[in-house]
Amino acid sequence: MRAFWDALVASIDRLTLAEWIQIVSAMGAVAAAVAAASAARSGRGAARTAAKQLPELQKQVELNAAQAKSVDEQVVLAQEMLKATTAAVREAARARTDERAPLVVALFETPQWPPLIDATRDRMPYGNELRLLDHRSVEQAEAASPGRLFARGAERNRLMWFQTRGVLINEGATTARVRLDEEAQFVEATAAKRERLLRPGEVALFEWGAGHTIAEWAVAREKPDPPNPLGACFLTITVFDSFEHGIFDHIHAVMSGRPIVPVDDSFDEVRLASRESEAEMGVTVFPTRRTYRSDGVRREPLPWDGTYAAWWRENGRRATELAKNT
Repeated sequence: MRAFWDALVASIDRLTLAEWIQIVSAMGAVAAAVAAASAARSGRGAARTAAKQLPELQKQVELNAAQAKSVDEQVVLAQEMLKATTAAVREAARARTDERAPLVVALFETPQWPPLIDATRDRMPYGNELRLLDHRSVEQAEAASPGRLFARGAERNRLMWFQTRGVLINEGATTARVRLDEEAQFVEATAAKRERLLRPGEVALFEWGAGHTIAEWAVAREKPDPPNPLGACFLTITVFDSFEHGIFDHIHAVMSGRPIVPVDDSFDEVRLASRESEAEMGVTVFPTRRTYRSDGVRREPLPWDGTYAAWWRENGRRATELAKNT
């Protein structure tokens, strides 16, 4: 045995550097192979363990998904219940508000015939200009006549306007504040011609003046389709109360017709219709629109927007029409 070790030592002493490197490399390869084998054995063990646990994990995942779906359904249900409860509370509040709110209705007469022509105006009044129903405006206007012809040109730029009267009746339980547009005014007014209090059961008489140029009335007759707003005048009456959680009501009315007709079927010359029935003038009152202070400010289309939408898309909506209805 001693002789074996002496021979081994003697052989090691005779190894060159290259041989030493080969031996070390071989030993490293053996160590790596041993480590790899150990890792493979560990991996196979982990795989067997995971294979055993996978069904349980899958069941847990499915259980968690079912619980999440149930929670989502409960959230949706809770949101729907909240919406329904909120809507019910809102409707109950509105019902209480309606019980104590004023209720103003408007009735109109047929527009007065014949209309008036004002040679000093070529449009409806703006801002601080003399109002149409001012006694000076009425005095400077003249009654239109079917016998007068209007050729194409400057004469057709004169304003032709109509007067009409109406009454406001408060059928509600509390006092209403009523505000009229600029071209309407209360007949029995003192300082405030456009605003007044209307007590329960009280009636207030008012008048309204509005019109277009003769040229515009003529276009309304010549080009009636799509429905032409140049043959219509618009009025908004605002009603509100003094309660913190009160109401705003808007009464919208349209005076419309086609009072200008062609001469000899040609629009080179036009005139006033011979008969009031031929002019088809009338006033339409739309259902009252109610909004509640608690709902905040809401911007809704005016009731006539749909009627004249096609014409406005083709021709543009004039600034004067926008100003009267804002």
